[in-house]
Amino acid sequence: MKKNSAITQLLTVLLLAGCSQNEVTDVNPDSHPAVGFGVYTGLATRGVDMTTESMKDSPSDAEKYGGFGIMGYFTGQETFENVKNTVTAGYMYNQAAEYDSKTSAWTYSPVKYWPNRDGDKISFFAYAPYESNGQSGTKTGITISAATEAGIPYINFSLKKENELTKMVDLVVADALDQQYTQANGGKVSFNFKHTLSRISFKAKLGSGDFTGMDGNNSFVYITHMWIVGKDHGTTAESGNLSLTNLSAASNTGSKFYTSAKWSQLHWNYENAVIPDKDFSLDNILALEKEGIIETDATTGHEGSVKGIKLTAESQKTPVSLFPEKQYLYLIPVGDNDPDVTKNSGCAEGDIKIGFHYDIVTKDNTSSGSSKYIASHAESVISLPKGHMKRNESYLYTLQINLHEIKIEEAKVEKWSDITNDVTIE
Repeated sequence: MKKNSAITQLLTVLLLAGCSQNEVTDVNPDSHPAVGFGVYTGLATRGVDMTTESMKDSPSDAEKYGGFGIMGYFTGQETFENVKNTVTAGYMYNQAAEYDSKTSAWTYSPVKYWPNRDGDKISFFAYAPYESNGQSGTKTGITISAATEAGIPYINFSLKKENELTKMVDLVVADALDQQYTQANGGKVSFNFKHTLSRISFKAKLGSGDFTGMDGNNSFVYITHMWIVGKDHGTTAESGNLSLTNLSAASNTGSKFYTSAKWSQLHWNYENAVIPDKDFSLDNILALEKEGIIETDATTGHEGSVKGIKLTAESQKTPVSLFPEKQYLYLIPVGDNDPDVTKNSGCAEGDIKIGFHYDIVTKDNTSSGSSKYIASHAESVISLPKGHMKRNESYLYTLQINLHEIKIEEAKVEKWSDITNDVTIE
């Protein structure tokens, strides 16, 4: 009996060892090399856009959005499609990948190894920028599904607050399904990241006409505020109405401006999306002048000291950017209901409405201060065109401000009438 017991124990150990060679968590590194990664992002632009280069920034840098996160699914001999309803991210979960400039390679820790059994597969999903607090989204507004949830991982994404628009996140995602080690790939997995948001920027110019008098010194147009119209902004500034001239301005009851939504099944899901009641200020991202001007006899609701974006006659030829160089709005797309972006409708006209406030200013010749101006105030609300706000699309809108020049129609000097009163004064 003791002999049989010893044999049984030996067989058990051998079976466990044999199984461990086919378990991703305990493979022999001498059999197959480590899993390695390479990345590429489309639309390689600059600045706060998420690009192949910007992704190389350190994910631990509080001021930058570097690195990417990986979820890995070991599916054995099955394809991911066949087992996606049951498989979980046990192989890798929110694994941080960071670029090592010394070796010019993407690194992660602890290192994982490919399974030994031919035909075993691993599927990967990745997102960027990396969020270390994947359940709270502290840095990026990105929260990810739990490791125990089966299927394609999802992301709950929130836009930055109004006072942090210069730190907006360009969320990109990638996947590499049913990967296997081969001599040809050397165990390296490549990710081709795609943009999930809509990128928006604005310019402005004066409309047609002769505006030579708008030289930027004696007279000009001054854009001072911009906002996205909320769905129920009330009739006061406290309730969320950002108009400075018309507190009865209409809300956008059909707004599709989402400040939070879910990236799920490789497209956007709006079931629990958040649409703000209040107007959403864009002032924080405007390229306002540093000095500003002083408006004499400023009307109620308007500050005496004002900063804005100056439009002169030159803007008719060269429109002026309303955002700083390399800065954009990254917004959640509208009508994004299919993984195939070509099947998505984008927005209807009126889904997104933008309000902007501008002053028409003229130098105050009664004041000795060179920066004092008399201002008249105006506002406009525009609707983004139908079919816009699609995923992975970039839009540049140019606002045209039309003014009416003050013209002298006629200058007539009346003739002196004949003298009718002849008076002698002594």
